[in-house]
Amino acid sequence: MKTITICHTKGGVGKTTILINLAIFFANRGLSVRVADCDPNKVATFISKVRSKNKELKNFSVTICDNTQKLENFINTPFDGLTFIDTAGVDNELTRKGVELGELCIVPVAASITEVIGLKTFEAIVNSLNIDKSKIKILLNQVHVRAEKFSSFEEQLKTEFEFLKSTLPQLNDFKKSLSSGRSVIEQYKKDELCSAGNRFKIFAQEIEEIIE
Repeated sequence: MKTITICHTKGGVGKTTILINLAIFFANRGLSVRVADCDPNKVATFISKVRSKNKELKNFSVTICDNTQKLENFINTPFDGLTFIDTAGVDNELTRKGVELGELCIVPVAASITEVIGLKTFEAIVNSLNIDKSKIKILLNQVHVRAEKFSSFEEQLKTEFEFLKSTLPQLNDFKKSLSSGRSVIEQYKKDELCSAGNRFKIFAQEIEEIIE
């Protein structure tokens, strides 16, 4: 499994932040990592340029793919490493193509009842595509840092997709790290990872197990 799509048809759920942090995590693991930037905001492209100025940081390559043909050509180009697809938070042909091409699709969903409608819309889109639904994994994102149990919320969502075991908190560490072009796993408080870094490492290791 070498292609991971971070997707949702709803904006503001943290897709690009998750993608960048995962790309850096695997780059630091020694893998070659490339990103198909399908998001009009091009944040992944910007962060890669920031990191390229610091030779001590392992980086990932980015290719802007603003139409489905460019994305398909990019994915079909032989690459010995891990590919990420960053989609826009809208329902369009490019987002749907990203979902189709991903061997694993991570869907960030905030732990809020207001997310139900957004997820149902995404579910309807997935159901209209001829894909293996088991590759869709829900990540509870931007959860309260001290929250531990989410079974009741998962029941309210009533989604047919599988939930990832790990969750990610809503912490300023994510914004602080990206402002310097770093991941939360590269941010430290004294000699220890920051709070978000510890949580993200658990999530990244779960993804590592899935793709292996």
